[in-house]
Amino acid sequence: MATIGDFPASASITVELRRTPTVCLVRVVGDIDIDGVEPMRAALSEAARTGTPVVLDCTETTFADSSFLNTALHALRSVPVHLAGATGMLASLLKVTGTDEVFRLHPDVATALRECARQEEGAS
Repeated sequence: MATIGDFPASASITVELRRTPTVCLVRVVGDIDIDGVEPMRAALSEAARTGTPVVLDCTETTFADSSFLNTALHALRSVPVHLAGATGMLASLLKVTGTDEVFRLHPDVATALRECARQEEGAS
């Protein structure tokens, strides 16, 4: 998987975007709130332009609010979005808002990538 972009980090977030022919992986580390969501928004926007499914790696997301949710939902309008490793408060946010039924949830990145590959094989 090749890195195609690192996005400027705010004080509380680091975002990394990697792409393969079948999936874009967006890794979000830290706190996602209104003040720190822009790097995530930029990465998801770039990923959505590829037209391939997006795996949003949340294993190191320590805080997420409605800004996170809004940004992920916006990407979902363009491409399938898989959330990997959404636990704790993020899992609660998804459940309370009912969006746990909207996103494709996976326990980890490896599982999400396998599912994307399986779906790609089925589409061929």
